[in-house]
Amino acid sequence: MKNDELLKKIADLTPEQKELLLKRLGYSSGKGTKEDGKPIQNKPIEWDCFSCIMGNPGSLNISFREAVAADPPEGYVQVKARAASLNYRDLMIAMGQYPEAPGVPSNMGSDFAGVVTRVGKGVEKIREGDEVIALSAGTFIDGKIQPDSHFINVFNVSELQLVPKPPVLSFTDAAAIPTAFLTAFSGLIRLANITEGESVLIHTSTGGVGLAALEIASWKKAEIYASAGSHEKREFLRQKGITHPMDSRSLAFGEEIMELTGGRGVDVLLNTLSGDAMMKGLEILSPFGRFIQLDKKDIAKNTLLPMNLFRKGITYAVLDISLYLIHPQKMKEQLLEIAGLFNAGIFKPVPCQIYAVSQLKEALTALSRSKHIGKLVITYP
Repeated sequence: MKNDELLKKIADLTPEQKELLLKRLGYSSGKGTKEDGKPIQNKPIEWDCFSCIMGNPGSLNISFREAVAADPPEGYVQVKARAASLNYRDLMIAMGQYPEAPGVPSNMGSDFAGVVTRVGKGVEKIREGDEVIALSAGTFIDGKIQPDSHFINVFNVSELQLVPKPPVLSFTDAAAIPTAFLTAFSGLIRLANITEGESVLIHTSTGGVGLAALEIASWKKAEIYASAGSHEKREFLRQKGITHPMDSRSLAFGEEIMELTGGRGVDVLLNTLSGDAMMKGLEILSPFGRFIQLDKKDIAKNTLLPMNLFRKGITYAVLDISLYLIHPQKMKEQLLEIAGLFNAGIFKPVPCQIYAVSQLKEALTALSRSKHIGKLVITYP
């Protein structure tokens, strides 16, 4: 069919047919409606408060719609986001593959940096205009987290879920902190209690959590081993001073660790691998070693662990920081300590690739390819 004939056929379509065609092609015309009748659009974002709408699971067909910025409840504040960082959790939710934590809804968008716009009753230490970083599960209205408040730009959050933004950081650098540094800090400091001179293996260490873990392990003067999934990423680790970066996509790291440690193994392993790689990690722990499990695949599959792996007195601990939303005071204490270490110049921000929020689909697509180093961050108008 010639181009002019094709254009004529498209021009003769009804608005509904055009919208259907665009959806099949992975676009949005900006004039469609969701099931509840609220308008959706791709760009530009013109509303004061908006949230993301997911298409069919796996399609990454992202649109936006107007949302509600209700008054914050007692003990809550309202934040207008300036930036938000992406996590693999967001991608898994978009793909319909995320195993929910008990009592915590699965909304995309958890790591925000922004400005406080309203303060609820009973909040004394936070004021309008304060710049903050927040770990959110979605906006609260009438005491409940609203479903489908994905990447909402104006949201209500408990005062226990945010801390002052380090003044030394931009909004984009600050948005990369919550999940990455809270996960690494909780794993290495609270669970593993790593001390000076101990050895640690950090898997997939060029992502947000991995790079945060490198900062923390260096601060604690640990002996650091690290893995990554590509030659380029391992070269990046060499430039950061890791003398023997390993391949996270091969089980050879087990023999390499035993050789490098003289057969002793590592004291701490921050694990993001599953299946045989997870089992190999348990095998290379030293006596009284600590295995911090971040990956969820084996947990979702209910993988069984042979008890003879524990004959060396090792500890196996699972970390899911979304559970901190049930105990937010524990989260706030750690975030305050992390922010203080940034203010003191001890921690440095991880590298960030920046997208406008209207490019959210592109950002999630880039995340799915796993070729980036550091964090992907979206900015809000």
